[in-house]
Amino acid sequence: MRVYLLISVFIANIAFGFSAGDTSLFKVNTNLDIVINKYEDANIKIDGALDEPIWKKLPHLGNFCEVEPHEKAKPEVETEVMMFYDNDNLYLGFICHENDMSKLRKTLADRDKMFSDDWVGFIMDTYNEGKQAYEIFTNPLGIQGDLMWTAPGNEDATYDAVWYSAAKIYKDKWTAEFVIPFKTLRFPNKESQEWRFHLIRTRPRENRYQYFWVPISRDDPTLFTHYAVLKGIKNIKAGNNLEVLPYALSSQSGAISDNANSDSKFDNEKIKGQVGINLRYGITSNLTADFTLNPDFSQVESDAAQIDVNNPYALYYTEKRPFFIEGNAMFNSPSTLVYTRAINNPLSAFKMTGKIGSYDIGFISAYDRNSPFILPFEEKSVTLFTNRKSLSNILRIKKSLGKDDSYIGFIYTDREVSKDNNKFLDVDGYNRVFAVDGNYRFLQNYSFTFQLTKYITKEINYPDYYDTSKFYNGKYTSALDGESYSGLGGSASFARSARHWNFSFDYGNASPVARRDDGYITTNNFGRFSTSQVYTFNPETKLINRIEPGFYAMVRHDYDGRMRELFVGPQINISFAKQIYLYSQLYLVNNEQYGGVYHQGAHRFNLNLNVNTFDNLTGGAYLALGKFIVRDETNPYIGWGYNLELWQTIKLFDRLVLENDWNYYEVAKSYGGEKVYAGYIFRNKSTYQFNKNISLRLITQYDLFSQNFNLDPLFSYKLNPFTIFYIGSTYNYDNIDNSMGIARYVLSGRQFFLKFQYLWRM
Repeated sequence: MRVYLLISVFIANIAFGFSAGDTSLFKVNTNLDIVINKYEDANIKIDGALDEPIWKKLPHLGNFCEVEPHEKAKPEVETEVMMFYDNDNLYLGFICHENDMSKLRKTLADRDKMFSDDWVGFIMDTYNEGKQAYEIFTNPLGIQGDLMWTAPGNEDATYDAVWYSAAKIYKDKWTAEFVIPFKTLRFPNKESQEWRFHLIRTRPRENRYQYFWVPISRDDPTLFTHYAVLKGIKNIKAGNNLEVLPYALSSQSGAISDNANSDSKFDNEKIKGQVGINLRYGITSNLTADFTLNPDFSQVESDAAQIDVNNPYALYYTEKRPFFIEGNAMFNSPSTLVYTRAINNPLSAFKMTGKIGSYDIGFISAYDRNSPFILPFEEKSVTLFTNRKSLSNILRIKKSLGKDDSYIGFIYTDREVSKDNNKFLDVDGYNRVFAVDGNYRFLQNYSFTFQLTKYITKEINYPDYYDTSKFYNGKYTSALDGESYSGLGGSASFARSARHWNFSFDYGNASPVARRDDGYITTNNFGRFSTSQVYTFNPETKLINRIEPGFYAMVRHDYDGRMRELFVGPQINISFAKQIYLYSQLYLVNNEQYGGVYHQGAHRFNLNLNVNTFDNLTGGAYLALGKFIVRDETNPYIGWGYNLELWQTIKLFDRLVLENDWNYYEVAKSYGGEKVYAGYIFRNKSTYQFNKNISLRLITQYDLFSQNFNLDPLFSYKLNPFTIFYIGSTYNYDNIDNSMGIARYVLSGRQFFLKFQYLWRM
């Protein structure tokens, strides 16, 4: 740790030796009210040109200030914004002046793939509470990006909405036009609206410059500590609109008849058809109900393979399915009690999300045809995929406390799993979770967060999963044999978020019988105390923008108080000029009880480097090098190894983008000794974008661990995030022995598919 602190001080001394210049004469905006007017029949053509008469008579909002990498400094270039509304839409126009258009970064890409470019847009909190906000952006080619922000600083990139944008490039500037339908938004049902608002421009050059109309401070714990207030919007409606989203899918699959013999016949199935429908109804401007019947939850883009060797715990996969993505931030809590990927293949599902007064309400009910299980234990977790049917009901309630991110909340999840007889709700087992949670912010920069949880489980009887081990000091078997048990869990966190010193003190525990069938948990039987301490320097120089030395420490014990793990890791995070970012951590103390042995001295370090200096080539590297615990169930020991990951994005020109990722993992019995695990996963995603709506994509992936090769081409047309047409295929090749015992790669599975869905708004 001493070495890390000396390095931090040395770098800080060098960095502070360079001056970024005096910005004290720049005067930031002080009147932060934005009052806009209503104009009907503006006859806006969404082309990005801003040449309609209405734009010329609107007041221009300017005098943006730089907030990154320098704080409250005068930007190199000017930005102007105009705004108005009518009965149905909110309109914004941006004028982005430039001093060198040759450095403008722009990519013709799919939506949400433009955040390495120049972009402009806004963030708006329509409930004026500082808890959740829409993020709406576009790049110089009109490519859209939208996210959902939640306090204190989380962003959900899976959020998608229907809105309209266009942009136009000139010799000395570029302009952007936004049209946001009110039926896309949720807001209070009252005559006059007041929304918290940010106007933003991001401009990647020598640094990643970010300009805000509101002069936010590095001492702000959340994005909405300081903000503009958008006023003047009156008598608008968003509720009582109906959305109908039907789809039709045709597919044909084939697979090798014997996975153990590459010479076996390849069987082609008959062409299959499938239809389904999603319905959404705006009960009020605050509350929305969704229903889906026979949804198509096949993944158009498959999950990237993850290395799971020497990892006894269940892997986590992000949610990609539109039905569950909408409003999923409502179900977040300090622990992952709701993990919608646990609802695997629903026949039907119902969801209601929104607000009633000061209460946020969320409810999901889903009937799953193939229920998965994550069974957590003290040193491992088991993932099972079954044919059992289940009914999941999830209720979330949060009450706002004041005008920041303080709240008190409640979560209830219940999954009832049927017997293996296809009878609806002939229940064989269940899992129920009750939790109370909350957050209280005080003295602006401090917060206290907690959660208290009760787990109740009755196992199903599932003889296909056989495990003779026991847990909780031998009280229960690890097999699924109908046992019943209940336990407690919880967490508490005290944190500070400010300009320089940031910290958190955290405690969490889970009893030996803690299970979350509708959530995500990989291990139980623990009590864990941890702390993170970080001090931030902001030199604002030509060499270094930010230096953050700190450390993370953790102590874990089991429910009987026995020591299980001890960790201390000093770390440093540096943001250099030229958009170069470096993070490193040293495992100074890394001791862990595993497999009956208390392993000490698993020292290693990791380093993460990201380089975004160039427009056409960005990338980075991750390296973990040193001692690893070899998690052999019968004879664990400390070995030597490394994990090296390299990634890059190559933009050959504005329309063609290649994304590569190579991840290598190796562990040996000792330094230079016999290898226990060694292999890599390589993944390439190549995308050619014909225009904003039409693209051709090819994913190529090779997994040396499983000796599996995948090839997934896809042609897509997207009118918006929900009106889509896909035609594609998947090819899986595996290394399989033939009848002579000679291994060769053979096509083991293939699928052709065609899908069309169309969104109607009524």
